[in-house]
Formats: sequence, structure tokens, C-alpha cells
Amino acid sequence: MEATKNTLQFQQAVPNDTAHLHSLAHQSEAHWGYGEAFMDTFDRTFNITEQFIRENPVYVSWDHESPTAFWGLKRDGGVWELEYFYISEQHLGKGYGKQMWNHLTDWCRRRSIPEFHFVTSPQAIGFYEKMGAKQDGVSWSSIDGRPIPHFIYNVI
Repeated sequence: MEATKNTLQFQQAVPNDTAHLHSLAHQSEAHWGYGEAFMDTFDRTFNITEQFIRENPVYVSWDHESPTAFWGLKRDGGVWELEYFYISEQHLGKGYGKQMWNHLTDWCRRRSIPEFHFVTSPQAIGFYEKMGAKQDGVSWSSIDGRPIPHFIYNVI
């Protein structure tokens, strides 16, 4: 693994960031080799919106005019859910994901959020387990019906 060259600096996203964040999410998900039909449905189903950014915590790190990484949480009743956790393809495997995870979990800790839930691509299981998240079940993809891992992370 190549050593991290820079420390990511996160700032709260604003609605004008939507197109950049959508592009990063698409690129990051496409990294796993999904086909065009899958990605078209992904874009329609999981497209980050200006409304989501206005109503939920979303944090982004920039490299000049391009986002390097972003995460977004939402609260559904009393449960916090990690909706977005994406890093640019050129920054994979360099420790940036861990930096983003630490930013996310520190943000939660400062707000006394005890845990959050999320689903992920099967290819990312190892990363989340390494970060301390525990798989607690399986959900079914709304895109293609395949089983996808469901995780919980205990912050506190």
C-alpha cells in the first residue's frame, strides 16, 4: 500500500456541489466493473440531490475543483444511516478512505451518535471490517435484486 501523501480536509457540502458529488459517486461505483444498465439504474436510484445535501450532514474533500471524497448520513427515525461514502478512483489504496472514515466517525462521536447502519458493495466488505464495522445481515439490492451486505458500526 502506498503511503498517504496528503491529509484530506473536509468541509460541509453545499447544494451547488451536487453535480460534482454525483459524478464522483458514479465513478467510484463504476470502479467495481458494473455494466451500463446497472450504472444507469444506480444513477437514478442513488443520485445525491440538492435536497439531501440541504437536509443531511454531507462532507466533502476537494482537490482543486474536483472532489476527492465525500460522505453523507441521514437519520431515519432514531436510526442513522450512512448513505454515501465515496472516494475518487485515483485515491484508492492510499489511506484516504481511512481518513474519511475517521472524519465521519469523529463527527458522529462529537454529536453522541452511538451507531450507524449501511449497506455496501460486496467488494468493499474488507475495508469496512478493517474499520471495525460488523456485518449484521444481508439486504437485497434495489438495482438488481442481488444480496448486499448490511453493516452496523458502533461509534461510542
